[in-house]
Amino acid sequence: MKFLISIVFILSASAFAEGYEDSVVKEETDFQELALQMQQNKMGLVMMLHAEHCPYCRLMDEEILSPMVRSNEYKKKVFIRKLQVDVSDEVIDFNGRKITASKLAREYDSQLTPTLLFLDQNGEEKAVKIIGINSLEYFGASVDEQIEELLEVIRK
Repeated sequence: MKFLISIVFILSASAFAEGYEDSVVKEETDFQELALQMQQNKMGLVMMLHAEHCPYCRLMDEEILSPMVRSNEYKKKVFIRKLQVDVSDEVIDFNGRKITASKLAREYDSQLTPTLLFLDQNGEEKAVKIIGINSLEYFGASVDEQIEELLEVIRK
């Protein structure tokens, strides 16, 4: 029976992974440019660190972040972006350095995906990061709480 449950879980995770194309969350490559926009608009950044074959990353994107972007409710509060950390692609960090996405994730002491970071225009964490995703019922409220904490610090 345990074997059958494991097979069902694996198949459902694989099926879930297939629908990831519906994401509207931008994969960020230039954080220095984004920082300028953040500073001009007094906005923060919610950044999801994700991995390609992570079903929980897809869940967070499809059920939390993409709906946030589509709602336009957060449009004047925070930028919502993602960064794939299991590739060796280079990005431009907040200081203008070319750095691999995985190294940038390590600078945030983040080794697990998905991780949500709440950053100011200097790339500094201003609210407690959220690692993983548990109950979707309460997760959105937790994200909103962290966004409000981030904005309090930024708008002082």
